[in-house]
Amino acid sequence: MFSFLFRAAIIFHNPNPPSSDIGLHGSIINLILDQGILPNWNPYHMGGETLATPPGFHFFVTTLILLTGMELIFAELITAAFYSSIIVFPAYIVAKKIWRNSNAGLFASFFAAISALSLEMISWGGYTNIVSLFVIITIFYLFIKDTDTPRHSHLVVGAILFGSLIITHTFTLVVVFPILGLYLALMLMGKYKKLQDLKIRNLLRFFGVSIFAGAIAVSPWILRVFGFYVSASSEGAATGGLDNKNLILTNRAVDSVILLLIIVVIPAIFMFRSSRKKPFDNSSLFLIAWFIVPIVMTQGYLFGVVTDYSRFMYFIDFPGILIISAGLFYLFRYTGIAIKRNRKINWKNFKKALPITGFMTIIFILILVSPWSIVPEDAMNRANYYSTIHEAEESTLKWISNNTSNDSILVADHLYGWWLGGIGERVTLSAAELEFLIYSHELEVAKDTQLLLDTNYFIENGLLTVREDDGFVTNKTFEIGIDAWNGKTFPIFSTRDGGISFEFYPPGVKLAEKRSLSELKIIGTNTISNDDFITFLVQYEDELFIVNRIMTVKKGIEHAELTYNIIVKNNQTNLYHVWLPIYVGQGSMTLPEDKFYLNVTIPEKGLYYNMTTE
Repeated sequence: MFSFLFRAAIIFHNPNPPSSDIGLHGSIINLILDQGILPNWNPYHMGGETLATPPGFHFFVTTLILLTGMELIFAELITAAFYSSIIVFPAYIVAKKIWRNSNAGLFASFFAAISALSLEMISWGGYTNIVSLFVIITIFYLFIKDTDTPRHSHLVVGAILFGSLIITHTFTLVVVFPILGLYLALMLMGKYKKLQDLKIRNLLRFFGVSIFAGAIAVSPWILRVFGFYVSASSEGAATGGLDNKNLILTNRAVDSVILLLIIVVIPAIFMFRSSRKKPFDNSSLFLIAWFIVPIVMTQGYLFGVVTDYSRFMYFIDFPGILIISAGLFYLFRYTGIAIKRNRKINWKNFKKALPITGFMTIIFILILVSPWSIVPEDAMNRANYYSTIHEAEESTLKWISNNTSNDSILVADHLYGWWLGGIGERVTLSAAELEFLIYSHELEVAKDTQLLLDTNYFIENGLLTVREDDGFVTNKTFEIGIDAWNGKTFPIFSTRDGGISFEFYPPGVKLAEKRSLSELKIIGTNTISNDDFITFLVQYEDELFIVNRIMTVKKGIEHAELTYNIIVKNNQTNLYHVWLPIYVGQGSMTLPEDKFYLNVTIPEKGLYYNMTTE
């Protein structure tokens, strides 16, 4: 109950829940509710795409809504909180089974209830991840139990659970199969070393039958999405071969220091010896494989597998909790024994209180410093960090739902866009960060939407890029850059309308004035292009000046021509100085100053002047 209330308090402490993924899940649930079946196409998400998201979680929430009449968002959150909190029960029984002590199970339940990674998942909207983790923990417990007492009923339940896993979160299988592979390898090594009681046949029987039968049970879903997944994998989705490969390497890599966690296996072996009378058997080798595999997979980029490595961290959580629970149990046990045997401590009551006091102190310190646990204040801060919808966004969402047609097409940033699509039920183009995407369609939509939101125009010739801020920005920035290795544009040169200024004497005025280009109105734009070049013209004007900015980019040429033509409309205007600052990006180019100024003096009046730079 504490585990559930803790999570409910975190996700409901704000008027609107955290996460943008709640919108993605909402779009699928709304489609099922509206059409009565699972459609092949999701028109709302990222402008419309094939519905290949495993629908297990969405079927469960849909059923809950139909039976209770709950609001969609509330049903999603309650379901996620339930599966996130109920993990305390398998934590207890698995720890008790492995360490053969109920106290270790209680410690595991406690740390599962305050798990930092579990609260992280529910905050960013990893609802399908939460359900799938619960399912694999249940499968692994069933396997450990079946190893001791094989039963046909275990195979039936295992098949149901594996089928549920396939239609809930397919990515989880990418972790489960390597765990089983390493476990089998460790078992074979144990057989080679002539370790006793290693039941390899039970391993092959349980997982072979469960996986095969589970896959048969959900074969309609597998056949439906098989072609899509094969196509996406051929484009590199399985190994990060898409355009976001370098983006993931830049933004999502996990520090290799995490590999040091493998050292935890060493004390775990001694604890296995103490609890199970031998360091290596079926259960101990399984826990070792369960712990090591996701740690190594966080470094997948070293082996050419480029994906969102941080997601593997969530698979480390549960086996880590099992090892921590045993460590605390044995620490408490041997500390108590040492105190009781210490003859220098004479007070009987003190001897009873000291182990408990010391243990509670250790627990408190561990909660504060351990990456496996979290305190309520930090949990709320984490939920606030992932919050997307506030009062203004909520009002806008309601206005859109009430005042726009159902066939409207909306454009929004990543976090809000998924809400508009899923909860607002409108086709939405979302400017998602590219490292969060794996499908080519989503990458194209995200790139185009980002340009649409923040760019007036964008030119690329394969060697360099030219872009200008969108029309709502007064002090526009004009950039000439290159595509960097991380997939983003790196500006080499840029100009800003607010930095380009004129110093002049107005007609009949003896006091000089200064005016920036951003103070002039843009009265027209024009584009001239053919197969070899493109020229983009922007015309600024006020009562004294006309400025034409001409940008020409040629095919296969690694430089661009930027020309500012200044026309003084009144020959009584004395324009005597023009400032054109060129800002230089920090990169392979090195200059004494971060920016330099091109000073142009114009002594004559009413003439036409060119200033060109390449």
